[in-house]
Amino acid sequence: MKAAPAPTKQQTIERHYFEMFRKAYPLPPGDIIYVDKPDVLINSTPTLGIEITNFYVKEGASPAGEQVQSKLRTAAVIEGHRLYQEGGGRNIDLTFSFDKKNPIKNVKTLAKELVAFARRVEGGPNGAIRKDMFKDIPEIDFAYLYAQELQFSDESDPKFPNGQPDPSKSFAAFAEYRNRREARALEAGVYKPLQTPGRWKVGQGHSFGLMSIKRLTEIVAEKEAKAQQYITCDAYWLLIIVDYIDAAQEQEIRIDGLTVESKMFQKILIYKPHYEHIVNVGIR
Repeated sequence: MKAAPAPTKQQTIERHYFEMFRKAYPLPPGDIIYVDKPDVLINSTPTLGIEITNFYVKEGASPAGEQVQSKLRTAAVIEGHRLYQEGGGRNIDLTFSFDKKNPIKNVKTLAKELVAFARRVEGGPNGAIRKDMFKDIPEIDFAYLYAQELQFSDESDPKFPNGQPDPSKSFAAFAEYRNRREARALEAGVYKPLQTPGRWKVGQGHSFGLMSIKRLTEIVAEKEAKAQQYITCDAYWLLIIVDYIDAAQEQEIRIDGLTVESKMFQKILIYKPHYEHIVNVGIR
């Protein structure tokens, strides 16, 4: 007998979600078989096929969608840091957040602009950078520079003549010691270059809206368009995953009379893993 092919990465992810889902939602009795198109079969009478998909806020191929933009942000920051280092740049940390209203169109161009920006701010103090410093780069929404470490002195503290307290014995005393030590260092205002290799990274901020019925309708239509490829079953369900870990998916699941039109699916379920939030969408 020919061995079943190993599951693809996408199938492995879908099966992981389904194993979580089946613990949170009652399924009809029957053997569960992982297949493809649909993703799950429940071998019973009647037979049930379950198609699994993720609810991305925008269609995955959309240039402005979070799936695409998150990769472009990382690529631009990595490339910018590489160019900056090759040009003799300083050992600094830079963190960027990007403006979703101005999606990235060209990674190489943006990377060069980030290098020029880094040159302008590399000698500045640690902290958030004024927006006028990057007003010529509409893709950037926020930038933070960490370019120097505070220099702590070895002088003794009269309140703690025996040095740093043991935190396991008194965390309050340990915290006070560290706070006093930092206050003295800040007052002296002596800094040294970063002792570890500088990093550039994306620290993207997100705000999440209410689920779009329009997008939900598009997802149902996309899946129904592939109905001829499905294994024949007596009934079909559509399981839509909203994973809060992925910013391209994260949104509030609406429950205010949520209904969509479907000629194929007996049930449409929206599942938010980890929260065990499940909504049974009304079908008309």
